[in-house]
Amino acid sequence: KHQIRQCCVNLLLSLNNLRQDLGVSPVSVRLWLEQLERLHFCFRIRPHAGRVARALSREPKLYFHDWSELPDEAKRFENLVACALLRWCHFTQDWGQEPLELRFVRDKEKREVDFLLMQGGAPFLLVETKLKDPAVPPALTRFAGQLGHVPAVVVTARLEAAGSASG
Repeated sequence: KHQIRQCCVNLLLSLNNLRQDLGVSPVSVRLWLEQLERLHFCFRIRPHAGRVARALSREPKLYFHDWSELPDEAKRFENLVACALLRWCHFTQDWGQEPLELRFVRDKEKREVDFLLMQGGAPFLLVETKLKDPAVPPALTRFAGQLGHVPAVVVTARLEAAGSASG
């Protein structure tokens, strides 16, 4: 549990690397992660590959339902936002609305947007998290255009000055 918290949160999850770090079989790692997901300890977000040039399409990102123990403040904030978006996805399903699916976008050049909400199989909203800097990252603008001018937001934990950010 502690090993997973330290090495995998908010990063691309390589089961093979995790297997090597823990010294167990790939089947064991897969079964352990599935069990941890069933116990609502963690969840995985899969990448979106459609309509994004050179997108990564295999390795998911791992997040925890209890983000409070994460030592890194930026990772903790991103994890908090992931949980809030996942709850929104569950809410839409529970209330009979068109289901939302939570994904992320990353290409082979390592440009990334933290979250992509999909509705009916189509991109619905891009969300980027920032601890302090409210500036719009170039990757957010780029992927918003590639995905058909999808609305995009930057969620910032702390602004240095009162007012709104440009962009």
